Amino acid sequence: MLKVRTFFTGALFAVLSAGAAAQDFKSPIKIVVPFAPGGATDALARLLAPRLGKELSQSVIIDNRPGASGQIGTAAVKAAVPDGSTFLLALDHSVVIVPLITPSAGYDAVRDFVPVGQVARFQWTFAVPLSSPAKTLPEFVETVRKDPRLGNYGVPLIGGVPDIIGAAISRKANVTMEPIAFGGSGQMMPQLIGGQLASGVTGEPEGVTMHRGGKVRILAISGGKRSVLLPDVPTFEELGFTGVNVNSFNAFFAPKGLPRPLAEKFNGALRTVLKDPEVQERIKDMSLELAPTDLDQAAAELSKSYNFWHTPRKK
Repeated sequence: MLKVRTFFTGALFAVLSAGAAAQDFKSPIKIVVPFAPGGATDALARLLAPRLGKELSQSVIIDNRPGASGQIGTAAVKAAVPDGSTFLLALDHSVVIVPLITPSAGYDAVRDFVPVGQVARFQWTFAVPLSSPAKTLPEFVETVRKDPRLGNYGVPLIGGVPDIIGAAISRKANVTMEPIAFGGSGQMMPQLIGGQLASGVTGEPEGVTMHRGGKVRILAISGGKRSVLLPDVPTFEELGFTGVNVNSFNAFFAPKGLPRPLAEKFNGALRTVLKDPEVQERIKDMSLELAPTDLDQAAAELSKSYNFWHTPRKK
């Protein structure tokens, strides 16, 4: 009887050990950043990766896979095995909006990914060069009314908030605004600063830096309230340009099918890292608003973004 009992105890221990191992991360953990090194998302990844590695007791490496507004890296994560070895750190734009404007992207935000934690939020800024005579958005509209060529505005990516900003101005002021797409804010900002562009839309991190440096003038910002980083800049909604009451966010995603225990463990480690005062200060210095979430909140944020962009917009 003792031998039988010992046999079953050993067998049970083996099963439990195997189950625990099955819920462990594969090393090294790879964080895919679907943008080139040097941007805000890449900087976030490099800030968080070593600290996540310490919390998870695993090696964490960064894999930059830029191209097609984040499409290449995002698609690679969708195709990865959901075993805890691969995560995506991206903007909601790459995950939610790109498949809408590029059906050949071959992925869907809700169907193909598990949100495992939001990191930060940011608003979008509408700016003009310092050489522009416009000091306010209404004044800018009047310059476009007088010279329609000034309605061409730079955007760092195709689709999303930059496009609806142009649509909101066009609709409210009855002027024509046409976006000129660049391969990121790094390519667009020199053209805006130099006055080759009459105006441009960029994310808050880049916009605030240029504004504070006296290189551009920000006339309005997206979202439902003024930014704490730009308290003197009105929102589009305040100025009567409706439809731009939306922000963007940086978040971690995993391939669909990631076991819940691994998702919870990753999310717990991320939230611990985001409580670090040094990390919080660094994120603030990037002109980003810290916005940690648990798994349910992350799913709700993704659903909110997905529903917003899948609702037909008025032209």
